[in-house]
Amino acid sequence: MRDCSIAANRDEPQDPAADTVFLLVVINNFDKLAAAYDQSLASVVSDVLHRRALAFCGESAGIVRLAAGRFVIVMRWASRFTNVASLADGATAAIGGEPIRFAGAAVLAAVSVRVLPPNLGRSDVFGRAASSSRIVEPAREDAAWSLQYRADMEAAVVTIDALREGCLSLAWQPICHASQPERVLYWERLLRVSIEDGPAQSAGVSILAMERLGLIRRMDHWVVNRVISELRSTPEICVGCNISARSAVLDHGWVSVIARLRQNPDVASRLIVEVTETARLPPKVMVRAFVDALRSVGCRIAVDDFGTGNGCRKALTSLRPDFVKIDATFLQRARNDQIGRTRLSQLVRSAARLGSIVVVEGVETLPDAHLAQEVGAGWLQGYLFGEPSCALPRSNCPGDNKCCEALAATDHDVVVAMEDRRRSALGSSIGFRSIWGRIVGSNVMSLTLAFLAGQLVSGQIQPVLDFPRALLAGGVGCCFA
Repeated sequence: MRDCSIAANRDEPQDPAADTVFLLVVINNFDKLAAAYDQSLASVVSDVLHRRALAFCGESAGIVRLAAGRFVIVMRWASRFTNVASLADGATAAIGGEPIRFAGAAVLAAVSVRVLPPNLGRSDVFGRAASSSRIVEPAREDAAWSLQYRADMEAAVVTIDALREGCLSLAWQPICHASQPERVLYWERLLRVSIEDGPAQSAGVSILAMERLGLIRRMDHWVVNRVISELRSTPEICVGCNISARSAVLDHGWVSVIARLRQNPDVASRLIVEVTETARLPPKVMVRAFVDALRSVGCRIAVDDFGTGNGCRKALTSLRPDFVKIDATFLQRARNDQIGRTRLSQLVRSAARLGSIVVVEGVETLPDAHLAQEVGAGWLQGYLFGEPSCALPRSNCPGDNKCCEALAATDHDVVVAMEDRRRSALGSSIGFRSIWGRIVGSNVMSLTLAFLAGQLVSGQIQPVLDFPRALLAGGVGCCFA
């Protein structure tokens, strides 16, 4: 293995023509791997990632070993990458994308890559890298924690293997109007996994495991990119897709997604990013930067699984969602319990006061639908309107002349007064002719605010101007000519 620690001690003036950048690679779960398995496995993980990093960066790259779980790559000829986002995103996938197998165990490394400022002297670069600490939760070294960690890791490895083998898919499920279910607000794409040629199953358990391990962001990037590709070929619909609250932080992967959406404003205006509440949200300033970046290109935001106990009010204030989806458990409790009914009503009112369009999930029967209407929900989702299906919705067919109502939905024409909703629920029956009926909609102007600003300088690295500091989590944005 090439090691450039000796060269790193010399403060040689950097030659711009050498096109050199420094990548700080952090194994965020190094300590947890050592605690849940043993130190020898953690050491093997570190060595494997060193080799992968050198293979990605090319023959001229060098590596500087720092403290356990942290190293710096000295990379030359960085101009082959379009910008810092593509460099960091590519490095992250290449270094930490595949499982590492050793002594009967298979694990994934939670890798983050940071591009350090190119104008620092080498000793300053490595001094800064050495003082940079991993952002991790303390490892609990007890038997119960270790068993849970290993079980989560096993589920995560199976899911990542399925992704690499093309065994992940997305099912369709509509969100329908409470009293006119042929009207579709938008379609949610739900992750499904097929293992050993078996039927597609919900990936919910694996997603929760990856969320607990801090490995969920790569999967969220994949889902959103997949949906963007689908929207480009299905111009009639709006689609929502889940991401974890832990992923609601601008990183290099999201920068690439946002750049892609800026090139496709029609797609961005039909994309709803649903942030789940199954994990705690990051700090407010980071969430705001993430949401503002998505909104700047025309996306809408939804809070999914609202009310599940990870900061309901915080989710509404930080995300300022266009849609709020009440978790199915609250409808289940409200069926035969007045306290549950009161809680469901409170959640719906809380979301509606902020101007959000309210959706109640888990609607399985007609009484469920009436109950959801009575507490003020205007839109419903659940098996009553159809199980998640891999079949392409009819509204996607060319010439159908149909579109989802999320394109035209506003606070004024969708979120009506609570008493009006109650009267509507009590005075009208729900007709379930077909959820594929005619949809009334209109196009809205997509937002075209500039987000990725910068300039290209031939043969040199140039810092991006006016780039949000949170975007690169402390690194310096660069574009390469």
